[in-house]
Amino acid sequence: MNTLLTALLLALVGAFPDADALVTEDREEFTLTSATSGELSVSRTVVIQSKDGMDAGQLVLVCDSFRKLVSFSGSVQAGTSKPVKLRKGDLFSMAYSSGLVDDDLTYSYIPEAVNFPVTVHYEYKMGFHGGFASFPGFFPVLDEKVAVEEAEYIVNVPEGYGVKSYATPAFSYECTSEKGRDKHRWSLEGFAPIALEHMMPPTLELIPYVYVSPETINLSGFEGSQKDWKELGQWVYRLQEGRQTLSDEEVERVRTLTAGCKTPLEKLEVLYAYLKERTRYVSIQLGIGGLRAFPASEVSRTGFGDCKGLSNYMKALLAAVGVESDYYVIHTDRPRLLRDYASVGQMNHAMLAVPMPQLEDTVWVECTNPSIPLGYRHSNAAGHDVLFAKEDGGEFIRIPSYPDSLSRMRQLTDVTLFDDASARVSVRRELYLDYVDSYIGFRDLQPLKQTQELTSGLNIMPIDVSVKSVTDNFDQYPSLGRNFVPEMDIEYAYGTNVYGNVSGSRIFLPVNPTSRSLKIQKGKRVNELCLEEPWSREEVITLHLPEGYRAEGLPKDLCLESGFASFKSASTLSEDGKTLTICQALTFHPFRIPASDYSIYRDFARAVNRAYAATLVLTKEQWE
Repeated sequence: MNTLLTALLLALVGAFPDADALVTEDREEFTLTSATSGELSVSRTVVIQSKDGMDAGQLVLVCDSFRKLVSFSGSVQAGTSKPVKLRKGDLFSMAYSSGLVDDDLTYSYIPEAVNFPVTVHYEYKMGFHGGFASFPGFFPVLDEKVAVEEAEYIVNVPEGYGVKSYATPAFSYECTSEKGRDKHRWSLEGFAPIALEHMMPPTLELIPYVYVSPETINLSGFEGSQKDWKELGQWVYRLQEGRQTLSDEEVERVRTLTAGCKTPLEKLEVLYAYLKERTRYVSIQLGIGGLRAFPASEVSRTGFGDCKGLSNYMKALLAAVGVESDYYVIHTDRPRLLRDYASVGQMNHAMLAVPMPQLEDTVWVECTNPSIPLGYRHSNAAGHDVLFAKEDGGEFIRIPSYPDSLSRMRQLTDVTLFDDASARVSVRRELYLDYVDSYIGFRDLQPLKQTQELTSGLNIMPIDVSVKSVTDNFDQYPSLGRNFVPEMDIEYAYGTNVYGNVSGSRIFLPVNPTSRSLKIQKGKRVNELCLEEPWSREEVITLHLPEGYRAEGLPKDLCLESGFASFKSASTLSEDGKTLTICQALTFHPFRIPASDYSIYRDFARAVNRAYAATLVLTKEQWE
């Protein structure tokens, strides 16, 4: 490395001392060569400053029936050593399958390093053919603690070609026309690294990126428009049109199964169980399969499908017995779609909506997991923006969410303590709404997995764990309608040889061995403190003291209230002094507070953690 280049590199690195990696250059240009083909040219240089920044230097290129790697070259340089050239043959390639059916071929390169900094440089071209619903997105940085010195993205299209885009505020934009071509250019300079912190806003809110799409879709011969959500929804509808045909035998079978049903809801219940019995979820990404459902008859024949195929199959089953439904698309991780940027690339999942006029409700059916109770809007759907695909045009709506107070867990723990600090423990775990999500498949788990699920995070060592009962209200939607909230109760028991510690005539016990402390950041806060989903946890511990022991003192009662959370801790001793009951309840509401107010959260969390970590002392009574 020559002296001038070394000095320049040190200056760039010095500008971002907290960065694990620095993107010194990321220049990408996508050129539309025809209505259905294009080429992406990339030149990217990353300086990796520590082991934690290695991910930023990795290269992953996904190829499929629409895109292929045309050329590749690069280099990697560790410390002051001589750069090592990279060729296409140095890339690791594999036919990657996220499911059973796709056509992905992935090229990757993972640099290795002992000495830092490590500089990696990549230059490559990707060829696209078969048409476009969106153009390549531009993400110069994807991780926290990665800085960007310079980044530029150019989309080169014929003059007057309709392009729509969304770019984060970090970019500057200009469009120039020359020789019959329009060049849309986004540029970025000096992007500071994102601090990795707990309860921070979603990464997509913090990193710089650009989305670009053609206004007119032309993908594998399927033409349409995404000028607005209405036209896009119409295109999604046409993409699935004619793929709901079932065999005559299956139509007759489902009509026989539902012959005794008196309402659309009863038919839906029967066919939802039929779907669970006959199919399973598998990702399918063949050709246009990333957007288009496999025919219902094919899903029926093979017994598997992806979210699109299973939703389309369920739609066909319902239609066969006269029940209307709507196919819609959603992003399960992002509640909000970019409303002013209608684009098919914003969604990653398909589901089904079944209107229930008699209940004044709509059932949002998750066809990839028919174990989810009907009528439940699970946590990856409730409150999310969705696009209905309809013949007369798409409909942009928001799935109703639940009141914050309904997402809660209540755990009743009954402890019989012995004088050697061993104990037998019985637990009743009551789960409501979002807390149910993780336990929907609990009954199907092996005993060891059930034990791990129930005792994970426990601050004592359990032995002889046994599940006594599992009950739920999953079949109550027909009677409760839109007021239905899933509930689940699990009763289990275990023993422990060390519930506390014996020291002379005293036993020292944790006030709440099931608690989990809140995270606290010691240093200066950089990001907003953000919580998007509410939750509430209440724990009631009933402790039966060993014969001849008494509580030396009770934990202090505590009541904390803030704009974002509340906490209560109280304890009571029975009149005979043999039973101690401790109740601790913590509730968080959705909130955002500026980094400058982090001390408010820190003080609250420290007080809660002290209450959780408190110690109870039992003393052996002395008889004269």
